[in-house]
Amino acid sequence: MNRGDDMVGRNDPCPCGSRKKYKKCCGREEAVDLQQVIDAELDAIMVGFAEQGLQPKEFHQLTQRFNNWQSVLSDVFNTDMIEAMAFESYVFHDRVDIWKDYLGRQKKAQKRQRVLDVLELWEEPFYMLVEVQAIENGVLQLRDKVTGEVHQMVNTGGAKRSEWLFGVFLRSLRDGKPAMQPAEGLITIPAFQQTVIEELAARLKKGVSDPLDLYRSFVESIPKLDLTPFQEEVMGLVSGFIDDYGLKNESIEGIAFAFLKEVPVKARKPEGVAAGILQAASDFGLFEEIYLTQQIIAEELGTTVGTLSKYRDMVGEFVIERVDKDENAQPLDQQQYRQSYIMPEVVTEMGTDPRLTERGLWETMMRMTYADSEAEMNKILQQPNQKIMPKTDAERAQLLCYEAFEKDGKERERLAREALELNPKNGDANLLMAEFVEHDVEKELHYLTALNTGYRTFDDSFDVLWGYVPNRPFLRALFSYGAWLMEQGRYDKAIEQLTEIMDKNPLDHQGAKWLLLSAYIHAGKWEQAGELTDSFALEDNTGIGMYFHYLSNLHTGILKPHERSQMKQFIKKRNPHLFKLLKQGRKPGAFPRRLSLQEGNKDEAQLIYWLIYGIPKVDGFMG
Repeated sequence: MNRGDDMVGRNDPCPCGSRKKYKKCCGREEAVDLQQVIDAELDAIMVGFAEQGLQPKEFHQLTQRFNNWQSVLSDVFNTDMIEAMAFESYVFHDRVDIWKDYLGRQKKAQKRQRVLDVLELWEEPFYMLVEVQAIENGVLQLRDKVTGEVHQMVNTGGAKRSEWLFGVFLRSLRDGKPAMQPAEGLITIPAFQQTVIEELAARLKKGVSDPLDLYRSFVESIPKLDLTPFQEEVMGLVSGFIDDYGLKNESIEGIAFAFLKEVPVKARKPEGVAAGILQAASDFGLFEEIYLTQQIIAEELGTTVGTLSKYRDMVGEFVIERVDKDENAQPLDQQQYRQSYIMPEVVTEMGTDPRLTERGLWETMMRMTYADSEAEMNKILQQPNQKIMPKTDAERAQLLCYEAFEKDGKERERLAREALELNPKNGDANLLMAEFVEHDVEKELHYLTALNTGYRTFDDSFDVLWGYVPNRPFLRALFSYGAWLMEQGRYDKAIEQLTEIMDKNPLDHQGAKWLLLSAYIHAGKWEQAGELTDSFALEDNTGIGMYFHYLSNLHTGILKPHERSQMKQFIKKRNPHLFKLLKQGRKPGAFPRRLSLQEGNKDEAQLIYWLIYGIPKVDGFMG
C-alpha cells in the first residue's frame, strides 16, 4: 500500500519523538484522544513546579509576600485565591527566572515534541484582561481589552459570553493551534462591573511593575456585599418559603440576593418584596414542577397580590437586564454572587459510575481496533460519535455495562445480569451486580472478581494510565471496593485499594485522595493524613480540604473557644447544605454513583458528609 508523506505506518517510529513504534505509542493513544495524554503530562509538569520549583529561601520570600497580599486583599478575595495570586505574581512576574529554570530541566527529560513545543511557549507568562465574545464547541473566543488581539481558550471554568477574565496567561498549543492557558488565579468579572474592568485596563496599559497594584483595583472598585437588616429579613422570608415547599432550585436565593444588592428598594415591609421575588422566580420556571398561584404566595407571605405584582415586575426587569444578559446563563446563587469577581466555577466529577464521556471513547477505540487502513483510522477519528456493532461476547458485555450505568432500578439490574451472563469475568458487570446482591459475602466476591480481571488486563505501558480507556474499569473497581470497605468500617483494607489508585494514577482523575484522607482519619492515622494533605494542598482548589484542615485543628486542640465558634459560622455560610446534613446526623449509605462538585452545592455537601460521617471530631462542627 502506498502512503503519502503525511501518513504514518503502524510500524514506523512515532512522530512524537518517544522512540517507540507508532502503534505502541500515539497510534494507540489516538483512540482515547492524544490531546488528553498531552494535557495530563503538561498538568503534571505544572503541579510539579509547585512541589519542586522553589528553594527554602524562595518559600520564605513567598510567605512574606502572601502575608502582605492578605492584609491588602482579604476583604475581597478568600485565602486560597490570595495564595494563588501571590504565588503567580512571584514566579510568573517578579522571579520568572525560577520558572524558566524549571522549564529548562523539564525539557531535558521530555520526549514528546508536542509537549516541548508548549514548554517553549510557556517561558513568557503575562497578565491579560479579556472579554468572552463567543463560545463554540467548548472553546472561548477572547478579545484582549488592551491590545484588541483575539485568542482562543478551552472553557474549563464555565465562563459565559460577555464575562471578563483576568489573571496570568501562558501561550500554548492545542491540537497544533495557538491557544491560551490561564493560571490557577484566574478571576471572572461580570460584564456589569465596568468600574473594575476599566480600572484594570488602565493599569495594564501603563505596564505591570507591581502586580499587587492590579488587584487593588478590586478592593477600590467593588462595593461591600453585606446585607442591611431589612434585606436580611427579606432573605429570611425567601429562604423559609423555599424550605417549606421543598424547592430544590438554588438560583432562587441567588436572584433574591443579587436583586437586593443591585436595586434600591423603598418598602415598608419585607413581606411584599419577598413575595415579588418568589413570584418572579415562579415566572422564570424555577419552581420546577410545583405550581403556586399569586394568591397562595401572597397569603403565605402575609401581603397582597397588588404588592406582590409590583415587586415581581421589578425583579423580572432586573433579571432580564442585569443578571440574565446571556440567554443561556443561569442566575447566580448567593455564594456565586459574592465570589463572581473572585473565582471561576470549579466543577469536579466523582462517583462509582463512569464519566459520561467514557462510553463514547470506548466505542471509538473499538472501531479503531477493526480499522483495515490508516485512512479508515483517520476517518473514524473524524467521526467519533458513531455507534458500534460489537463482534464478540466480551464487547457485547462491556457495551451492556455502559448502557446499564446510564439506567436506574430494574432496567439497570437487567442489563447488568445480561452482561454478566455474556462475560462472567467482566469487571464492570461485577461492580454493577455488587449493587444488587444482598449479602456482604456476595458483594465482596463480585468486587474481588472485578479486581482480578483488572489485574490481568491492566496495561501500564502508558504515561497516563487513566488515558487508556480499557484501564478505567480496573481503577473504578479499586475505587468502588475501597468505598465499600470504608462503608463496612474496614479502613486499613480500604487504604490499600485507595493507595494503589494513587500509585497507578497520581493525577487522580477519580478524587480517590479524598477517600484515602478520610480512611486515614477514620483509622486514627493522623500523621499519614497530614502528609497526604500536605502533598496536594497547593494543587487543590475545591475547598473540600478546608473541612479536613479544621478536623486536624480540632484533633490537635489548637483552636480556642472563640475560634471554634468563628469556624462553625464560616462553615455554615460556606455550605449550608452540609450543615443541614450534620444536624440531621443520618447514616450516608453507599458512596454516590455520580457527583458534580461545585463550591457550596449539594453534591459537595453530600461528598463531605460521606467522608466525615462517624469521625468523633465531627462533633466539633456542631459544638
